[in-house]
Formats: sequence, C-alpha cells, structure tokens
Amino acid sequence: MIEIERLSDALGARIHGVDLGGDLSDEVFGEIRQALVDHRVISFPAQSLTPDQHVAFSKRFGPCDVHSNNQYLLEGHPEILILSNDLKDGKPIGVVDAGVEWHSDLSWQLDPPLGSILYNLKNPSEGGHTGFIDMGKVYRALDADLKVLIRGLHGLHCVSKLVNPRVTISENRLNARDFYAEQLKKHPPVRHPLVYRHPDTGEDILFASPRFTIGIEELEDAVGQPLLDRLFAYLDDPQFQLTYQWNQHDVVMWDNRSVLHCALGGYQYPDIRLINRTTVLCDEQSRLQPVH
Repeated sequence: MIEIERLSDALGARIHGVDLGGDLSDEVFGEIRQALVDHRVISFPAQSLTPDQHVAFSKRFGPCDVHSNNQYLLEGHPEILILSNDLKDGKPIGVVDAGVEWHSDLSWQLDPPLGSILYNLKNPSEGGHTGFIDMGKVYRALDADLKVLIRGLHGLHCVSKLVNPRVTISENRLNARDFYAEQLKKHPPVRHPLVYRHPDTGEDILFASPRFTIGIEELEDAVGQPLLDRLFAYLDDPQFQLTYQWNQHDVVMWDNRSVLHCALGGYQYPDIRLINRTTVLCDEQSRLQPVH
C-alpha cells in the first residue's frame, strides 16, 4: 500500500514509500494511477531516476510525446524535454520560459496528452514554484447561464505567441519572434470543445487556457474575447488552486486533461533550475470525450 498525503483541499497529493526507479508491481502502479485520477496532481519525494527510468515509468501510463521544440531534447532520450535557465557557452541548455502562463500542455495539438511527468534535478534557492488549477471544479463553479452559453462552442488553440493578445514574448528566448513565426507555420490553430467530459471520472471539464486559447471558433472576437475573459476570471479563485513548492529530486505528475498549470518564477540566473519533462499521450480509453 502506498501512503498518500493530501496537499490542499483543492487538489494534489504527495505519495510516500515508492521508488519510481524500481520494479513497480501492477498493484502499486494501479494505486498510483488511481491517485492521479483522485487528486489530479501527484508528487513523489526524494527520487533518484536515470533518464531511462524516467521514460520507463512514463510509458507505464502510455506512449511518450517527442516535443516539437527539438533543440532542447535530452541527447539519446527524445522523450525528455529539458526545462532550465542554465547556460552552456552562453546559450540556454533548455526551455527558459516554459509554462509562464496558465495552460494545459500541448492543447494546441489535435489530441492533447494525458499528463506530464517532471523530475527536478536542480532546484533554485528561492522561487521556482508551480501553480495548478482543477478545471473540473472551475466548470462546476461557472454561472448557470455561462454553462449554457459555452455548450457546443469550440476554443481555438495555438502554440504561437504571435497570435495571442494575452501573453508576452520573453526576451530571454533567443530569436523568439522568428521561433514563434515558424511554429505558426508548422502548427496552425486547432479546435477543441470548451467543455469536455473526463473519461475516468465522468465529470465535465472547462478546456481552455490563457496561454493557448486564442479565440472561439463560432464567435467574432468582439464577442468571443470578452467571453474568454469572463471564463478566465474564475482561474484567480484560490479555492481551485494548488501552489506546489518543489524540493530537489521531486517527481511531479499531473492530469493534463483536467488541470492547468503555470510556472510561477521568482528566481534568476545564476540561481539554476533544471527539470526533465516527459509527456504521456492518450489512447482511445484515456482521451477526453466530447459532450453531446
């Protein structure tokens, strides 16, 4: 039996007594997977993982994504994306500005992933926290008229910051505007229902984020953007949030289908943060379902 410690009333749990680098029985893995469903965000303290072990644990949940930002993939392990503000020969070794706005990973793809698994290799001396929001709870809190209004509507999701008025482009990213222009060519906007149904819990989820949702397909911006602003105002309510304070060698996983997250910053070079990230893809049973 694993030991579960709740992290907040909103969401999140810390799991004790598990070595993710070891041979996890099907029974223990089943408990871990159920904890993810129940708590949305799960943390494993004091882990010691090789890249092979990190990938192997991730693949217990499903196949891993290979991120399009391939300049920061770990050599020999294309499933691992490096998140870091560290420099080598004056250049970043990883994604410097990853996750600085509320978002769901890869919602700009047609098939959003099941979850992300981060392994903290180096923690800054201060800051570096991550915020999480339970979007099932957010949906339940919406005004009744708002729930009716967004049923049947589709958010437009795009990775390029050039087409999103709610975000800024970091000056720390090299050739940022050229990078986002190229991303827009490779990854044009995709559509997702504003309301999805979670396959494991059956609950309805608000599926939209300030980082990637750039508009509403059925509405002109004069109407659609104020509607998004009204939805995003709910994200500020602390009753739906968890602020996770990392320790070095923590592994954290979240249910990307029902949780938004945001890197809260608060540290500067040469205070280093270094995290390896894998992203687990969905299959037919685990992907979000349209609400009819």
